[in-house]
Amino acid sequence: MTFNELDEFQKDMKTLLKKYRTLHDDLAIVKTVLELKPDERSPFSFRIDNLGLETCIIKVKKIACKALKGRGVNSGLRLVYAYF
Repeated sequence: MTFNELDEFQKDMKTLLKKYRTLHDDLAIVKTVLELKPDERSPFSFRIDNLGLETCIIKVKKIACKALKGRGVNSGLRLVYAYF
């Protein structure tokens, strides 16, 4: 499986890495999980429908981030990806 990132995502990553130092490691874990099962898994991810697209767009919520540990129940990262 190949992962392609948009230029906007890479620009945002550069900015976020200054604030969250463990972001590369956290996203590597997410990529490993997505390689095994890229589909939606409730309650942590859900499919975004009604966009008129044939591709599968999925929003993942509450991705564990080591830099955010201890910051509350709703802490975590969100990720939107398209699966072809």
